[in-house]
Amino acid sequence: MKIFKKRTLMNILPVLAILFMIGCEDLIFPDPNNPTDETATLQSLVTGAEAGLRVDIGVYLRDLLVVGREAYYLEPADPRYTGELLRGPADPGGFLTMRPWTANYKVIKNCENMQAHSDADAGSNGFAKTIHAYCLMRILSLTDINGARLNYDGDISAAVATKAEVLAEIESLLDDGYSDLISAVDCDDDENGVQFCFTLSDGFSGFDTATNFGKFNRALRARVAVNQDDWDVALTALDNSFMDESGDLDDGVFHVFSSASNDQVNEMYEAADADYVKLMVHPSYAVDVEAGDTRYDDKITVRDATATITYDGLTSNLAPSIWSSTYDPIPIIRNEELILLKAEANIGNGGDGLTEINIVRAANGLEDVGSGGLDQLLYEKRYSLLFEGQRLVDMRHYDKLDELPLDRTGLTDENGNPIPDDVIITFPIPETETPG
Repeated sequence: MKIFKKRTLMNILPVLAILFMIGCEDLIFPDPNNPTDETATLQSLVTGAEAGLRVDIGVYLRDLLVVGREAYYLEPADPRYTGELLRGPADPGGFLTMRPWTANYKVIKNCENMQAHSDADAGSNGFAKTIHAYCLMRILSLTDINGARLNYDGDISAAVATKAEVLAEIESLLDDGYSDLISAVDCDDDENGVQFCFTLSDGFSGFDTATNFGKFNRALRARVAVNQDDWDVALTALDNSFMDESGDLDDGVFHVFSSASNDQVNEMYEAADADYVKLMVHPSYAVDVEAGDTRYDDKITVRDATATITYDGLTSNLAPSIWSSTYDPIPIIRNEELILLKAEANIGNGGDGLTEINIVRAANGLEDVGSGGLDQLLYEKRYSLLFEGQRLVDMRHYDKLDELPLDRTGLTDENGNPIPDDVIITFPIPETETPG
């Protein structure tokens, strides 16, 4: 599909390797995985934060996709994906819980070091606070009511913050970061916006100035506000974001991948026509799709009946074709989502969101609908944002988890006890973060 392929060539061009080497040539600190503000350059901390966001992104997204019934991960070598994630409970000591948590908190540490750095300025502080907030958003998308840690000193005897406290911290970080970004001093006296004093990857192409990065900040702020029913705050944030109702739906910010030293590939990619595909689209996407919806055809390859994948009582012949190579990017947030967030906020304010819904429908080969509303909005988000990690959050937000399909019924263990599938509402706090 075009949304994740259009940047592929950029990601494998030599310039990316050059930029990476520029960002890493000053990595003189003894442990590059745990830099401090005294031992790392500002550029290396920025580069490290970006790289850290990609660490274990496959585990993070598979957690959300499987629990949210967007996908199966049919991995015979690790049945936890078809057991733990579909039946629960999630293991607080298992990698499905711990690895996304650890990856995000390492990035948060980088962001703290960035702000403490001797070369820090308003631009770098705005960047650091925005990325810090984004990491907390990702953690909370898994843990939800279980909250997260807001103390970063390793003291596990300190109380874990509640969901409300974490949301307040995310809002504060984004708002303070935005203030920093709009007050940043230009590091290059040209006419291309307020330039950062550091370089970002191609994933931030178009958002690599303090001015435009602020629009990305506001996009994240809108997402957070919508998930808290703060409709007016969301609409204001969208007005200051990069949302463009007449623009390319695929414009946005992405995680990018390359073959450069110390970088990584897209962990989500598998060839849709491979003999065995582990990551498969949930069969309900074929059942529920509206005729003519190009999102289905663009993102899903229907495998021949003889190539259906079956494992652990689960079956699908729908392989994702969202990515065409191991270097295709993964979205952080796109214009299409922002337009739908505007529809969602308008619905929350008593409207129908019809204008924005029909913009997205028209772009995806569908006729206008005559009425909008929440159910229509959730259909559009489901197919527009397939595999972008928002479905579980949406269904949880609107108390619709009971509408997610349970695929295996009537199963029993060796003692005849029922072992039904379930919907895991939240992931636990990792056991390494709790005393005892």
